[in-house]
Amino acid sequence: MEKVLIDEAISSFRLDVNPGENARVKLAAFSTFPNVEITVNVHENATFEGAFADFSGNGGTFVLRVNLLGKGAKATWKSASICAGAKKVFDTNIIHREGDTEGLMENYGIVSKNGKLHFKGTSAIEKGAKGAATRQNAKIIIFDPGCDGRADPILKIDENDVKASHGAVVGKLNDEHIFYLCSRGLSPEQAKRLITLGYIRPIEVYFDGELKDRIEAAIEEGL
Repeated sequence: MEKVLIDEAISSFRLDVNPGENARVKLAAFSTFPNVEITVNVHENATFEGAFADFSGNGGTFVLRVNLLGKGAKATWKSASICAGAKKVFDTNIIHREGDTEGLMENYGIVSKNGKLHFKGTSAIEKGAKGAATRQNAKIIIFDPGCDGRADPILKIDENDVKASHGAVVGKLNDEHIFYLCSRGLSPEQAKRLITLGYIRPIEVYFDGELKDRIEAAIEEGL
């Protein structure tokens, strides 16, 4: 099962991924940032894969809760956002309510023009969920002095015999990386653009056809 939602079509919903099923949810925002709450329940040996490509100009709060309810349940969530002159909050949660479950969360963002971007990520392993494995990463590049980027990875672990880790990076572009690329013949602007594309462009692999082309154009325009 696959659900593709664009701009105003993105609304709050609940999704149940039944035992043994695979579900994909692909969201793309070009004009309107969705103030929504989405809940996904993943049952035994089921898989959920979600992606959100955000290039909207306004701000808001996006909330995602993924409940891993049965053994063998898996969830992957990846988002990429360009935040220019707006305030955006991504509140993403993966909760392991059963053992032998897997969760991966990755959020990447670019902030410019006095924008404010906040990634709130919670990975929770409840009591009794032995053998669960959870991981989250968040990276934000800040372009301008007036911008604000914040990444809050949270691990809530109530069980032993589990794997849990997180990583978070917020900062401006690495001067050493820019210097290296410039030494290879690129201008400073070309170097910045290339590094930034490396953060955002991987979201394209979750989309195809005309929508993928539209996302690539939005990335180019946003940079």
